[in-house]
Amino acid sequence: MITTVHAGAMSPPRCAVVDSIGRCLISAVDPGRRRAVEPMRRSHEHDSGSRTSERPQRVASSDESTGLPTPPPPPPLRAFPGAGPAGGWSQRPVRDLSGLLAQPLPDGQPAAPAVPPEILAQRAVEQLSLPAPVLHTSGVDRGFVGVPMWLWIDGGAAYTGPVSATATAGAASVTATAQLSEVEWAMGPPGAVVRCAGPGTPWTGQEGESPDCGYTYQRRSLPDRTAGTGRWTITATSVWTVTWSGASGGAPVAGEQIVRVPNETTLAVSEVQVLVGGDGS
Repeated sequence: MITTVHAGAMSPPRCAVVDSIGRCLISAVDPGRRRAVEPMRRSHEHDSGSRTSERPQRVASSDESTGLPTPPPPPPLRAFPGAGPAGGWSQRPVRDLSGLLAQPLPDGQPAAPAVPPEILAQRAVEQLSLPAPVLHTSGVDRGFVGVPMWLWIDGGAAYTGPVSATATAGAASVTATAQLSEVEWAMGPPGAVVRCAGPGTPWTGQEGESPDCGYTYQRRSLPDRTAGTGRWTITATSVWTVTWSGASGGAPVAGEQIVRVPNETTLAVSEVQVLVGGDGS
């Protein structure tokens, strides 16, 4: 129930309870100020302890010059745990980054972990690309029992050295240098191994034994000795001595290692047959 009271009325009407919760609504119009007053609501809520609470509502007013409604004030700030004094209202706290922004940036990026010199040395050795030896024998494709055979490999810096390569990682650097130290020849028969101090001397038809690298067969390359091939497998291995040196972590480093590079071929070995005539000729 809503009762309207006009100006000049002697007295406001008596309030009566109009609904089941005990609420009375009253509206009034002031013709002098043209201000609409939102009804005031008075709630009478009865709980088990007969407690009554009153909560005033916002009153909307209008701008007298324009006649437009005045916007309502902004809602109160929400309270968040730990923000502001107890019982007060406060905005949500914002993380202060000024301290972080004020810190100076480092002069440079952090240094990468130092690479162990052994790893750099291995990289340098791989960059050497040491070639496999190119084999030669005086017997060409066939040898003979009891006949001295000359052995050699291709010469030149690529096959005998010295050759060098450098590997770097940051401030660390290692240079590897390789030099041929010997050529190891495995001639086929068990235990038939020859070690020559260098590449050997090429054979060009000379008589006799090689002055620095040769071998004389004592056994033929029979099929039952050569897995049915009838040829001995000859393996020549270039043995390189590699020394490396440089600096890592501001300290000098050095070392040495042996690198073996093999290659192989095959050779048939037979006997020289001498025929003697019946007349002794």
